[in-house]
Amino acid sequence: MKLLIVTPLLPPESGGPSYLSVALAEELQNKGNEVDLLAFREVRKYPTIIRHILFFFKVLKQSKTKDALIILDTVSVALPAVYAGRLRSKKMIVRVGGDFMWEQYVERTKAKILLSEFYKEDRELSIKERLLLWLQREVVLKHAHAVVFNTDWFRNIWLTPYAIPKEKTVVIEHAHEKREKTHVGGESFLCAWRPTAFKNIDTLELAYTLAVQENLKIKVETLKDIPREELFDRMRYARALIIPSLTETSSIMAREALEIGLPVMITKDCGSYDLLDGHVTWINPLSADNIAGKMVTLMDEKEYERAQEMTNSFDYEHTYSQIADEYLALLT
Repeated sequence: MKLLIVTPLLPPESGGPSYLSVALAEELQNKGNEVDLLAFREVRKYPTIIRHILFFFKVLKQSKTKDALIILDTVSVALPAVYAGRLRSKKMIVRVGGDFMWEQYVERTKAKILLSEFYKEDRELSIKERLLLWLQREVVLKHAHAVVFNTDWFRNIWLTPYAIPKEKTVVIEHAHEKREKTHVGGESFLCAWRPTAFKNIDTLELAYTLAVQENLKIKVETLKDIPREELFDRMRYARALIIPSLTETSSIMAREALEIGLPVMITKDCGSYDLLDGHVTWINPLSADNIAGKMVTLMDEKEYERAQEMTNSFDYEHTYSQIADEYLALLT
């Protein structure tokens, strides 16, 4: 089968689609398929509308001889890719990795709204946000052959507001591969983030000021837009990883920390709650007091040993080879 993977990101750029695109392409090739990758960064230097037009023609050209397209977002690359795929009458799989409209709303309003609550009531959306909702619902998702979600929790949130027939959807979890337990240990709580409001870094900063009033030994190290390889090295020498985001649809970073043996504190508004429960420390992202209290608790050596036991009991495995098979099953 001849496939084109259309991705917003490629290594060393950070973000879920980045390393997924490369690993998925490699495994699909290993299974006898011909695979090309097309990344949005090839046109990102141009103004917004211009780059989307240019990307449309790039997809149109590269998809000519392909049997299907695998599109790894619902906005930046999806809009031009879906239009090109329709013109070529190609099968298209669209992967929903995050909720761009919710992120935009939180960024604009600075409102602390969990994704699990966002669609439960009407919001005063901007023109841009209303357009994003319409384009994703009426163009991208409507014309996709199949829609892939990373968790069932996230799928259930989107079914009604985006009018997606459930039979058109499938859940393909992130990869979880067993790694050597390389965590050495350290003094600092580590938080890696990108500068966007839903990452909730201001609440973490407030939590830190509260926590040090209880224990002066507490340290928090925040890293912004750090490359994945460097992050793995820094995680080895951390006390724990903190993910204070308002919501995580399916945290790759948390799972990678668990794989190397690093304890994790993560928002309880999480699509992988059932998978990670019993292996992480849950925090309330809306409460600085709650986060501070959990940090203080993990400074106690007995509690920390318990957290390490929880971490080391995480043994779930889902390989890229399995993921490739799941995508191929959608095209047969």
